[in-house]
Amino acid sequence: MNFNALTVFVLANNETDLLRVTVDEIKKACNRSDLAKITVVVKNNQCKSFFETQKIMETDSAVELYVQKAPTAELCLAELAPMVTTSHFVIMAADLEMSPASLTAFIKKAKQHPNRIVCAAKWLKGSSVNGYGFLHACCSKTMNRIISILFNKKVYDPFSIFQIYPIELYKKMDFSNPETLLYEYTLKPLSMGEEYEEIPTVYNKRKSGKSNFKLPTLIRVATKFLYTGFKIRFNLR
Repeated sequence: MNFNALTVFVLANNETDLLRVTVDEIKKACNRSDLAKITVVVKNNQCKSFFETQKIMETDSAVELYVQKAPTAELCLAELAPMVTTSHFVIMAADLEMSPASLTAFIKKAKQHPNRIVCAAKWLKGSSVNGYGFLHACCSKTMNRIISILFNKKVYDPFSIFQIYPIELYKKMDFSNPETLLYEYTLKPLSMGEEYEEIPTVYNKRKSGKSNFKLPTLIRVATKFLYTGFKIRFNLR
């Protein structure tokens, strides 16, 4: 498999101005020939991002709109990959916490190593992290460190879904349960010895709007992530 083009899914809900900037920055980071489309994924047809995306689409043919069917963003992840018709895809948020500039490096890496998952890892040496709360950072780093030890692999941010993912690898993983996809997304390929690489990135805590990812949510998700890690590592059912 070779790289032919990229599909970018942008998860949005209450973003308007941030969504527009995210779309613009994605287009700046990618050569037009490398970027097939930007799919804005919204919670429902009443949220702010739904109406903002409709406005963007009036003047930008590269953008399309998708209203998730699942009740949560976590479960919605399973709906995205089946829509991909390109060789690779990326899932990111519309809050600019994940830097669209990383897409440039993603595409370069995908052309060199088309079968490899490449993750923009905020805790990797060389990354810049701004505005991350102390407790939030401790929880995230501890969780990722446990996974690194558990799988005996030098990884710093396997919890992040900000990755360029080969669609054929995704299909090979045979993810069958939407409820566990978020947690198996990186862990299952790692456990099977698939190619995985982390690159530095820039993380900036959003300065406007409302974050959907609070510390209690992180703790809940981290617990599920670690539980999944132990199940995969020791082949538990």
